[in-house]
Amino acid sequence: VVASDLEIVIRCSQALDVVEPGSVALPARKLFDIAKVLPKGPVTVVAREGNYVEISAGRGHFRLAGLGSEEFPEMPEKPKGKPVALDSETFRRLVDSVSAFATGDETRYNLSGILLERQEEEGKTLLRMVATDGHRLAIADGEVPSLGGLLGERRVLAPRKGLIEIRKLSDGGPGSLELSATDKFLFAGKGDTEVWVRLLDAEFPDYQQVVPKENRIIANVPRGAFHDVLKRVSVMAPDKVNSVRLSFSGKQLEVSTNSPDLGEARDMLPIEFEGAPVTVGFNGRYLQDALGGISEDTVRMELKDEVSQVIIRPASERNYLAIIMPMRIL
Repeated sequence: VVASDLEIVIRCSQALDVVEPGSVALPARKLFDIAKVLPKGPVTVVAREGNYVEISAGRGHFRLAGLGSEEFPEMPEKPKGKPVALDSETFRRLVDSVSAFATGDETRYNLSGILLERQEEEGKTLLRMVATDGHRLAIADGEVPSLGGLLGERRVLAPRKGLIEIRKLSDGGPGSLELSATDKFLFAGKGDTEVWVRLLDAEFPDYQQVVPKENRIIANVPRGAFHDVLKRVSVMAPDKVNSVRLSFSGKQLEVSTNSPDLGEARDMLPIEFEGAPVTVGFNGRYLQDALGGISEDTVRMELKDEVSQVIIRPASERNYLAIIMPMRIL
């Protein structure tokens, strides 16, 4: 079975008892709707004249109109050369850590995808994924045995939707994804499923320029407690901007918000803090997304002053970093 929207192509294979080979193009949504309601047991699929297909299971019978297989978009070729084997869990973590940070605004084409690039650090080979919407940025690294010829010196920009489809392959349990790339497509395979994702022809911004180099204010914050406080306070935050105020002082962090139409909320949590007291406003949902990319119990927050962006990263690991621009809160 092959499905395509011209940007993503998915091919799945299943062993069947085939009486007579053939092919036909069918409307994907209606075929999926039929498959969902079929009773358990054997399914019979028969192609008829005029590109009709009869689907039967139990007492249920459907006759679905289709098109000739020649009307279906041409399949892309499989990349030549040996694919790179990448641990499924590593790929899943990278995509989950950065995908929320890509913009949903299709007019900002170069920010609608996720950058994949190769990094070498302390003798280790890393696959790096980067995403930004112009207001926030996330960088996630995963150690891999080798990237072979997958990236080399290249950086590839893949649409977020396509990487999420490849990520679904990793949900099938442990094992490796097979990854390879051409100038136009990123290819992934696992088991009986193969995915082609058309790469974006756009220039991703130089993200290294926005990573702050000097931060005088450092806070170590319990991740779980911080996430819970943000969820509670955000209930009263203005819907469109979801603004919250973070006040660092002494050994505590106060999270608050107020809205003329709704009211206000505040909560506190203990932290380890270095630097002068400071109050900064941020989008609460952006902060929660950043915490979602961290599995450690403690996160490290770094700021320069009350008008600078915040860096959020694991307290001990160096495999993830999020940057969020501040908001002006009256």
